[in-house]
Amino acid sequence: MKSKIDTIEIQSRVLGKTMATTIYVPAHFCEGLPVLYFMHGRSGDESIIHALDIQTVADGMMADGMMKPMLIVCPRMEDALGLGAYEDYFFSEVMPLVEQQYKTKGRCIGGCSAGGFIALNYAFRHPTLFERVGGHMPAIEDHLDDDDLHYFGTREQWQANNPLFLAEKCSLPASMEIYLDAGSEDEGAFYRGCAQLTETLVARGTKVENHLNKGHHTIAYIQAHLEEYLMFYAK
Repeated sequence: MKSKIDTIEIQSRVLGKTMATTIYVPAHFCEGLPVLYFMHGRSGDESIIHALDIQTVADGMMADGMMKPMLIVCPRMEDALGLGAYEDYFFSEVMPLVEQQYKTKGRCIGGCSAGGFIALNYAFRHPTLFERVGGHMPAIEDHLDDDDLHYFGTREQWQANNPLFLAEKCSLPASMEIYLDAGSEDEGAFYRGCAQLTETLVARGTKVENHLNKGHHTIAYIQAHLEEYLMFYAK
C-alpha cells in the first residue's frame, strides 16, 4: 500500500459554499493515527500540500524512521486569518469530518505565515484540543497595521485574537509543546514576534522552542525546514 493525497470537498453550511481540504494519508494507514492540521498563508490554499511536496518528504522520513505515521490535513481557509465564520467552519465542519472519516486519535496544529497566526490563535483559545502547536514565520506582531484592521473590525478584536496577548492570560496545559521559527531576513520581521512570544511562554513555564534560521519570508524557507517541523509534530 502506498501513501496518497485525498481531496475532500466540504459543502459548508457555515460559509455557504464548497470548500476543499487536502489530506496526506500515509502508507499502511490504520485507525488511531494522530492528525496534523497545517494552515496555509494569506495567498495560499489547500494546494500547499503539493507546493511543499509533503507526500514525498513524509514518505521518506517515515521510511527512514524519522517520524511516526500521521495524517496531515491542509484545509482551505482563504484570506480571513481563520476568524469569524472560518473558525466555526474549521471546528464544526473540518475537524469532525476528518476525525470521523479517518478515525484519528490525538491532534496537532501548525501553519506558516498567516497560517501560523491561525494555529497559535486557535491553540491558545482552545488549549485542550491540541498536543503540539507550530508557528512557522508566523504573522504575529505587537502592533496593528491599518491595512490589517479589516480582518478584525476593531482593535479590541485584534487583541482578543492576537497570540502575543493571548499567551499572557490563556490557560495552557502543562503537556502542550510549542515550536516557533522564522528567517533572520524575514521581510515582516516576524522573528521579533517569535522572540516576544517565547519570552512570555518561558516565563509561564510552557514548553516552547524558538528557532532563528537564515532565510526570507518565502515558501522556500518553509520547504527547507519541513523535515524539522514534521519531526516535532510526529514525536
